[in-house]
Amino acid sequence: MENAETIEVVKGIEVVNPADHTGKVAAVAFAGYTFDAVDMVITALALPLIMKEWGLNMMQAGTVVTALLIGACFGGFIFGPIADKFGRKKALMWCIAFFSITTALAGLAQNHTQLAILRFVAGLGLGAEWALGTTMLAEFFPAEKRGKASAWMMIGWPAGYFIALGLQAALVPLFGWRALFFAGTVGIFLAGYIWLFIPESPVWLRAQARKKLGVDTKNPVAAAKLTDLFKPANIKITSLTTTICLCALMTYWAVNTWLPTLLLQERGLKLKGVILYLVMFNIGNVIGFIFGGRIGDKLGKRNVMVVSGILSAVMFYVWLGMTTDMTLFLWLGVLYHAVGATFWATLPAFVAEQFPTNIRAFGTSTSYSAGRFASTLIPMALGAAAMKYGLSGAIAFMAIFYLIASAATFMLRDRANIEA
Repeated sequence: MENAETIEVVKGIEVVNPADHTGKVAAVAFAGYTFDAVDMVITALALPLIMKEWGLNMMQAGTVVTALLIGACFGGFIFGPIADKFGRKKALMWCIAFFSITTALAGLAQNHTQLAILRFVAGLGLGAEWALGTTMLAEFFPAEKRGKASAWMMIGWPAGYFIALGLQAALVPLFGWRALFFAGTVGIFLAGYIWLFIPESPVWLRAQARKKLGVDTKNPVAAAKLTDLFKPANIKITSLTTTICLCALMTYWAVNTWLPTLLLQERGLKLKGVILYLVMFNIGNVIGFIFGGRIGDKLGKRNVMVVSGILSAVMFYVWLGMTTDMTLFLWLGVLYHAVGATFWATLPAFVAEQFPTNIRAFGTSTSYSAGRFASTLIPMALGAAAMKYGLSGAIAFMAIFYLIASAATFMLRDRANIEA
């Protein structure tokens, strides 16, 4: 710490005490992921209405979500290096402002091609939000609290889901599905809050000071480049974290792209019934996030992810592949979401801890974005498969990817020291 203080005096770099700002940083990470969720979920909620208005089949509708995911992939590669070069705060602020503005443009689309292009553009901003928020939490919170902080951020997703459902109920009957996208502009206020009230990461600032003084870090890297992630010291971490993110995202998008459509068209629910089921499933998510964050800090993030990943695979298949009674479908769905959320609760902190400081944002965003890139075909592929096998059967097959994610997690280890 004395060395860090000397660096601050010599180079005039003001490094805040992270303990004084954890509350604000956690709130921003939570809010950022909430807006991320709203932006993603409104696409899925609007999809059945768009299909009806424009006469789209499932494969055409799937291209809209696929375009969003492809944009998100490239966005991670763009904002990750920006965060490592210019700072976590600036990158997070810029990406939230960008996707908030570009989401509103989707409300102006006149056909599914225009909508797909506009969703791709918005995805460029969405792509890095999760990774940047994760990096901020990892660098402001001590190791023994990162699991809870990670879980707190992840609760932003069901919170965003609830908000999206509320927007659907309040806006769609009066203004139609386009209003959902126009409402996305509210995120610009969060970007303004970050600009005014959130300090830069102390860990990142110390790393910059060491570079200016010519002091080597434990893992020296001249600049964040894609090739740095595949150097001998990093290739195992990069490969395995990418595999984990890939598998988790494939199962996520398999369910959440088509779940509203499945409930409406295949299970015969009315719109109010769909909203009730989605609310209940997300209550399960909240329970899982809270539980997962707490036990992750006590039992180890890796242990929790391995066990919950295996249980998620079983619950996923039983819920979607073997259940026809709708009451049982509801409660098994709640249970699956709680178990699956336990896995996701510790995933952000676990992935961010694996990388050294000078490539942490880039490594985290690359793993997540590469996982997203490989999962971009899922909405369209499942849409095509559902035309032959039905949505429930097509989605249930995806349970195998939870098992692969558990295996990849087992091959890594928990890391407490992230100053390097």
